[in-house]
Amino acid sequence: MSFDLFLVTFRDGSSAPADAVAARAVLDSFEYDFKPKFQAYEITVGDGKHLELYAGGLDDDEFSGGKFALRDFSRDIMQFIYEFSKAAGSVIFPAMDPPCILIPRDDLLKHLPEDFSSDFTIFPINSGEEMLIVLNEGYDAWSAFRDRVRDSDVGDNPSSNDI
Repeated sequence: MSFDLFLVTFRDGSSAPADAVAARAVLDSFEYDFKPKFQAYEITVGDGKHLELYAGGLDDDEFSGGKFALRDFSRDIMQFIYEFSKAAGSVIFPAMDPPCILIPRDDLLKHLPEDFSSDFTIFPINSGEEMLIVLNEGYDAWSAFRDRVRDSDVGDNPSSNDI
């Protein structure tokens, strides 16, 4: 179970390729393990915490975004995501309520599809610290849900014996 952030790249209101070379340069400046079967990168940031990135196409022109799966939450993790998304030219959709879009570069705002402006709260961000502030409530809500699921007594559920 993870708190997920989705990277999506738009140009002129439509899905578009991201800057794979710039994004890869950010990724390569960190320690990571790559699992090719899943196109998954387990990245270690400066404070020793980890995050996962699921993204195909980082070695070619097919990269258009990906998914960060978070099980930890820290300034260093947020700074990595900010730098990666800024370099890629991708916006960030956190899986949380209320729906929002994080914009890591001012020039990306004009490329969003027009109908997003009324459905999503838009947060221009200039650092991982700003991401941390915006996402803190959503991460806390996810953590509370995760803890309830982990702490529930599976034995009380008759169907759980079949799992």
